[in-house]
Amino acid sequence: MERNQIPRYVIDASVAVKWFVEETDTRRAVRLKERFENGQVDLEAPSLLTYEVASALRFHPKIQLTLKQLHGAIEVLEQMQIVHEPNEDEWTTALRLSLENPISIYDAAYLSLAGNRAAKMITSDTKFLTNLKSAGVRQHVILLRDLIA
Repeated sequence: MERNQIPRYVIDASVAVKWFVEETDTRRAVRLKERFENGQVDLEAPSLLTYEVASALRFHPKIQLTLKQLHGAIEVLEQMQIVHEPNEDEWTTALRLSLENPISIYDAAYLSLAGNRAAKMITSDTKFLTNLKSAGVRQHVILLRDLIA
């Protein structure tokens, strides 16, 4: 199967954190990563993913990672080569989405990238999905828990 024919997803930090910490739906997140590594899906994310994951791991309520472990997590993300700097259109869309819905610019950046790349956004953040006012926008988001493990 060619790379452009496989499912394309934009993941947010709530998914990527589960690659490093045992949480609800960690098994699904790890399976998604394995499918990426096997060329069965394409994963992308805006560049802020690295910062959000590092911060979430740094302040995680269940674990306390060392400097080496935190650096290791960043290295994993960098080696996957899934992060991209938003372009002007993606910024504009992210700002518009944030103004039209009670969501942060951070969350809107993931959704904007998904729309620009003809992808679905995957998140574990149910509140984010609830805050999207338009069914048309919500249809571009998949909850991690709804993915087949």
